[in-house]
Amino acid sequence: MRKTILTLAVLIVTLLALTSCQALQSENKIVPTVSVSASATISVIPDSASFSITAESTEPTTEEARNASSLMTEKAVEILKDEFGITEESFTTDFMQISPYYEWVDGQRTLVGQKATQKLSIVLSGENLSKVGKVYDRLSVLDGISISSVSYSKLDITEEVRNVREKAAEEALKKAEAYAKGVGRKVGEVISISDGSGVSYTTVTYNSPKLMMAEASMDYASTTIYQSDVTLSDSVTVVFTLID
Repeated sequence: MRKTILTLAVLIVTLLALTSCQALQSENKIVPTVSVSASATISVIPDSASFSITAESTEPTTEEARNASSLMTEKAVEILKDEFGITEESFTTDFMQISPYYEWVDGQRTLVGQKATQKLSIVLSGENLSKVGKVYDRLSVLDGISISSVSYSKLDITEEVRNVREKAAEEALKKAEAYAKGVGRKVGEVISISDGSGVSYTTVTYNSPKLMMAEASMDYASTTIYQSDVTLSDSVTVVFTLID
């Protein structure tokens, strides 16, 4: 009798173990997945243009060099304010430096004066955006300053960033569906989403236009800049399950 009871107990334990193993295998079954990467690019209409002016002057003394570069910068700001109505919020001082200036004379490095440099960035937006060419022309008559190329961009791209990310995710889904169809499956749930390298923002830059002057007739041609769109790009990697 005891032997029968012991045998029954062993059988019950064995059955429970087999049931547990089957359940475990069911829970840990391999789920087929597909991992895809996709990207998207959208065009954005710029609402601002930016460029910089740099005033440099080399004088015998530090104070003379500083004063000369400051006068050039102040003259440029005065023109922008008085003639074009550009406010101080549009200006940013990016760089200021005063340093000794050397030249090679008879094979010797010789101190010839002090060099002062001031760099000012200007951002034109709103109604001032259409004045870029005229502003460029007006500043170009100032001696002692250099003017950078013009870059067009959009000041607030929050909405555009959201849009390009949504489009990248949509492209990932389309790509996954194509792969799934090829193997006779369908796309199931999303397992993971990995951001790419981040949103890439491409501005449109125009090199410094040169004033065109015909030597014979001395006809003057104003600077014309043809504005175009800027672009935003983003990429994403998404892992989907595959279902029957």
